[in-house]
Amino acid sequence: NFTDQLRTVWDGQGKVLDIGTGLGRAAIEIARQFPQAQVIGTDTWTKKWRLWGMMKEGAEKNALIEKVSDRCTFQQGSALKLPFKDGEFQLVVSSFVFHEIPVSDRTVLFRELVRVLVPGGHFLVSDLFPRGYKVKNTPELLKKVEQLGVEDVRHKTLKEAGIDLGGLYRIWGIAYLSGRKV
Repeated sequence: NFTDQLRTVWDGQGKVLDIGTGLGRAAIEIARQFPQAQVIGTDTWTKKWRLWGMMKEGAEKNALIEKVSDRCTFQQGSALKLPFKDGEFQLVVSSFVFHEIPVSDRTVLFRELVRVLVPGGHFLVSDLFPRGYKVKNTPELLKKVEQLGVEDVRHKTLKEAGIDLGGLYRIWGIAYLSGRKV
């Protein structure tokens, strides 16, 4: 699962940002599994997603229910211009969000993600790769992310991570992308 993958790239300490948090599921699970972490979930919570019940208030209620609201908070913000200072987070995560953001080259999302990471900070993004990144293949995407000041960039399909989604992982290119800011 997602937190198992986190353990492969992060020590569980420090400030965490969950981009596109929705109802806060990933943010809350990180707060539950890593008691030394301070987690902030951010989302636009646009009208479109409200139809599905995804609202900031819902995320806050879920954090209260799971008894992590003291370490897991939520803030309005766009992945294209995150409302945080440069170098504020030890870890940035996002789960199946980047493909939903309508930009011609989603690499801009990684540029913003890297901006808010501390030097040596890690990221773990699960999404559809490499579609939407103006690259021909996954190795080209990894190189493009490295050029943003990232090292140890890794791509792992969900199948390689031990998650079986039937035929979907082949069709959509669902994978984890991780790395460390230089």
